[in-house]
Amino acid sequence: MNPEIKLKRICNKGKPAEIISQFCNQFNQSLCIVDQNDTVIFGSFTLGTRHAITLNPETILGWVIGNSECAIYLAELVSYIVQKELETKLLAQDTLSKYKELTLLYELGEKISNCIDIDQLANLTIKEANNLLNSDETLQIGVLLKDQSDDKLIIFAGKGALFPVGSQLTIIDGITQQVLKSGTAEIVNSVPNDPRYQLAPGNLSNINSLLCTPIKTSDHTFGVLSILSSNKVSFNAAEAKVLNLLVSQIATAIGRVYLINERVSQERYQESLTLSKNIQMGMLPTTFPRFTDGGNLDLFAFMQPAREVGGDFYDFFRLNETTLLVVVGDVSGKGVPAALFMVRVITLIRALAKQHDVVSDILNALNIELCRDNDAMMFVTIFIATLNIESNHLIYSYGGHNRPLLLSKYGIVSMLPGDSGMALGILDSSPFCLETIQLNKGDSLILYTDGINEAMNIHYEEYGDDRFSDLLTGLDDLNAEELVERITQDVFSFTLGAEQSDDITLLTLKIANQ
Repeated sequence: MNPEIKLKRICNKGKPAEIISQFCNQFNQSLCIVDQNDTVIFGSFTLGTRHAITLNPETILGWVIGNSECAIYLAELVSYIVQKELETKLLAQDTLSKYKELTLLYELGEKISNCIDIDQLANLTIKEANNLLNSDETLQIGVLLKDQSDDKLIIFAGKGALFPVGSQLTIIDGITQQVLKSGTAEIVNSVPNDPRYQLAPGNLSNINSLLCTPIKTSDHTFGVLSILSSNKVSFNAAEAKVLNLLVSQIATAIGRVYLINERVSQERYQESLTLSKNIQMGMLPTTFPRFTDGGNLDLFAFMQPAREVGGDFYDFFRLNETTLLVVVGDVSGKGVPAALFMVRVITLIRALAKQHDVVSDILNALNIELCRDNDAMMFVTIFIATLNIESNHLIYSYGGHNRPLLLSKYGIVSMLPGDSGMALGILDSSPFCLETIQLNKGDSLILYTDGINEAMNIHYEEYGDDRFSDLLTGLDDLNAEELVERITQDVFSFTLGAEQSDDITLLTLKIANQ
């Protein structure tokens, strides 16, 4: 180990120490750094997983201790700072002929440590390139980086009219295309005579000389540093070499920024999905009326999104002493947009149920609200019903939803009658019919979304209505929860090995035999 590299000094003095402190403050994590002797040199001692701070693959200078992924990022950051410190000191011992290179790398390492985003790194590149070339006003310099979504070049920093910051280059000249493809710098001191420029001049005009250097690491090309002159300038290999040193350091820093931003973004996205899922599931009732509570109704429900959050939902609540409202719905699409629309639908149903006694009137009013300002053109299918828990009389209405299955006390399966109608949120004048049926003691009603009957196995075969009906036949002895368990077990067994293609929701209710 080079005795000049002291982890304690790096962690407690200078700009690197400020960067480390800013990192810890930003993520508000309990982290500490210890040296090879387990002496705490940054933060307060905490228990957790150790992540090595490495000078090279064989040399460990210390450890970052902490249980979050931030500890991994901090260990990488400190290792990077340590490695830059070592490179700077080793280069400082080189020959006088490399003085310009040594000065560049030493100063650049310090300056990069102060850069926390891509824009700062791009502007630093322009400034350093301008100084290295002793640039006059005739030179135009641009840092052009690939857009991460479509690989088009965007000007992140620039000097001169040809490089307006923030602009996207829709047409790239042939020389720059070659640099991006090969990963090798190009010097062209007579641009108009270059056949690559003649075939594809791109956005360049009135250019005589060009020096283009790829901004790349060993495994990724981020873009190019482009230096142009309308005058005849003789760029040389020495200038290209020193610029390569510049952009190689910048490229490494850009790669680390992208990596850290990606990991932080993934963490934040996952946290937001987890929060969204908790909020969504918190809106669904989880306390079910059961025979064991002394009532004559047994009810149970299950919902599993295809992603972290989804658009399926169920709900039930008392309208009065004798009437229970039940509803199952399926919002178009999946993920966060569907979940947000689902929350809106549930909220509206609960509000409208206080204003309307008839379920078809609830659907009419709900449909009008969902059609209003529905720029995203989302819709929802719904089955809604009221059950008189004394007479077992069911009044229901469809909004384009699957027809529930009725399992009689004799084990016979049939579909509830009625026209399934149109989904809500499409036409604000859609009519919704009202249906009625008398349930008998011992009957079970199974409400579900198409995530059940349209579930696919690894051979892209659907579970299907017939398989569903055959499964339920003869299961009249099961209670509501047992029915849900039997159905989900059979569906998951059928789809074993295949990705869940849609949200799955079940609500079963059973009338007591007594």
